[in-house]
Amino acid sequence: MNQHVLDAFDSPLRVDPAALMDDPHAAFAALRPEHPVIRLGEKLYLALRAQEVLSLLTDPRTVQVEGPDYVALKQIPDGAAARFLTDLFLFSNDEAHRAKRGLFARAFAHGAMRAARVQVRGVAETIVADLPRGESFDFVERMAARVPAEMIAAILGLPRSDARHFAPRVYDLARALTPVYPLPHHAAIEAAAGDLFAYVEDHLRLRLEEPGDDLLSRLAADWRANQAISFDSLVHQILGILVGGSDTTRAAFAMLVALLLERPRDWAAVRADPGLVPGAVAEAMRYEPSVGTIARFTTAPLEVGGLLVPAGVMLSVSTLSAMRDPALYADPGRFDIRRADHPRLHPVFGLGPHRCIGEMLARIEMEEGLAALASDAPDIRMEERPRMLGFGGIRQITPMRVRIR
Repeated sequence: MNQHVLDAFDSPLRVDPAALMDDPHAAFAALRPEHPVIRLGEKLYLALRAQEVLSLLTDPRTVQVEGPDYVALKQIPDGAAARFLTDLFLFSNDEAHRAKRGLFARAFAHGAMRAARVQVRGVAETIVADLPRGESFDFVERMAARVPAEMIAAILGLPRSDARHFAPRVYDLARALTPVYPLPHHAAIEAAAGDLFAYVEDHLRLRLEEPGDDLLSRLAADWRANQAISFDSLVHQILGILVGGSDTTRAAFAMLVALLLERPRDWAAVRADPGLVPGAVAEAMRYEPSVGTIARFTTAPLEVGGLLVPAGVMLSVSTLSAMRDPALYADPGRFDIRRADHPRLHPVFGLGPHRCIGEMLARIEMEEGLAALASDAPDIRMEERPRMLGFGGIRQITPMRVRIR
């Protein structure tokens, strides 16, 4: 793109990220008609419209932001968290990405995940049976957090009881994956990164000495036979699976249940017809996603809806905004568990080679968790609705008070 062409485009509007925090859906709805892309910082841009969001995910002029660039752009201090993010397969491309992601391809293949559905349902039923009756409790903590954390532990070969140890640290570390790095919380993020690295390292070294019949043992054996990456890098990739497999589904599942419970007709419909469960899961992930943006990095200047985005900047795409865009969904502000216009590939999981490796596991966990709850605790009532906080990256969720008679 030559300079003459570049000069023909305007620069995106600069928006203070704080202005998007309280009600991102309303903010994006107001911005989207006139502003296909906005600027959040010196080198931070955000695409809002569905058309551009979906095309940018596979545009050859954008790549997944590399770990060192991510750390530099977010100004993350040196330490365990920065080392993890620098090395994580999520923030890599081409051969490095294939080598690191490929470690887990067989474990998360669709066939393996379908075979795990019965196990997931068993875990969910056990957790529902453990829920208090006749007293108020936090659903996020007592169920939504347990299903994905205990399942990812089981898949890796970690004790399910350890989920209570690593899950809170996972939630702290996940805060590093937001559009604006929360520097005031860096101490907690850094402590979590160090603790989790040591935890995974200990279990992995144990599998090198005493292998078992689990994924960690297979990863350890494969690494010993072909050390294409360092041992520390292997630990970082497993840690990434822990983060991705625990926090995002925790928030998504809690919000799914909240959206249904505040709509008694939908809750009754799901209880009466289990065939509605997959549609309810897909719609909740669209309506209030737990992941709001996907980070990309521009390798060349590009035009987005008539606006200029320069090379060498982080251009995140807002799936949260795109999934409320009327150009993609009919009546997008309406929560509809019978919606028939979902794209074949749900936008919340991304597109291309970086599409979420744990998509099927997340869907199964939410579907079986919801089915178990509808079957075994049909009279659950919500006393305090949770809120999904933030507009990008991995979003945080507030407590959700419920009661089962």
